[in-house]
Amino acid sequence: MLEFAERIGWKLQKQDGELISEFCSKIGVEKRIFKVWLHNNKKNSTLGKRDQPTFYDILLECLIDKILSYLNYEEAAKMSILSKTWLQAWLTLPYLKFIVVSRKEINIVDKIMERYSDYKIPIVKFEFSNFSGYYYREVFSLIDKWHEIALRHGVKDLLYRGTSSYPLPISTILAAKSLRELILTRCNLMGISSCGVVTNCNSLRKLSLSNVSLDKNMLQTLLTSCPLIVAFILDFCSGLEKIELRNLQKIKSVSIGTRRNQRVKIQAPTLEHLSYSETCCEDPLCWRLLNARI
Repeated sequence: MLEFAERIGWKLQKQDGELISEFCSKIGVEKRIFKVWLHNNKKNSTLGKRDQPTFYDILLECLIDKILSYLNYEEAAKMSILSKTWLQAWLTLPYLKFIVVSRKEINIVDKIMERYSDYKIPIVKFEFSNFSGYYYREVFSLIDKWHEIALRHGVKDLLYRGTSSYPLPISTILAAKSLRELILTRCNLMGISSCGVVTNCNSLRKLSLSNVSLDKNMLQTLLTSCPLIVAFILDFCSGLEKIELRNLQKIKSVSIGTRRNQRVKIQAPTLEHLSYSETCCEDPLCWRLLNARI
């Protein structure tokens, strides 16, 4: 752990310096003057007990939160040994990224999410990758619970990567008012009734579906439910014979990857960039790509 801290120590100092420079430029104060004031403020704050946190404390917490946002959850955990301030920042980290490959890790994630739920800790980004190979209902129900906790705590970016058999509760996810990005890789939307999906997820700006199982009715329901998305990605999703994009009021970027015999129809007057790739045989490595700027 100490070697890890030493290895990235200069990076953290650089990030601190860049963040302070950015802060000074925004408030219109020279960096040299600000650092002198910051040093004096820190010195004065140690002269006695304080009932209220100083501006130095608030700024330090903001810098640490920003630095931790550049690290994954494992790296951020290692930084918690540096001080109590770093530990507290890690315990309330709003950016969660989990990669699960064993049952033990599933239990660890569950304990962490329970703590976030109990203490009502805000979550900005939740990324979960399931490579454990467990397809049991128990595991799927846990993933559903973690998604619900993240959504209840105001998550803006939700990313899932896992097994194609996982029946993602799309209606629950799209019911969230705070959701900004939804990125799904390998999950199942085929057996879900489209009538249960909400029709007013106006906060979503990016929707990405890769190797997701769904039919044309579910696709149209998703697009109808998210009319204000700016970016849409649909890569090699099974169950679709025809891909039709319409009634997207703000769409600017579309990326589509299709298999053989899948037809595509796009009706989007606001479109600025289109990326299209197609497999010409059963081998996914054999493909052709077309990039177009409208």
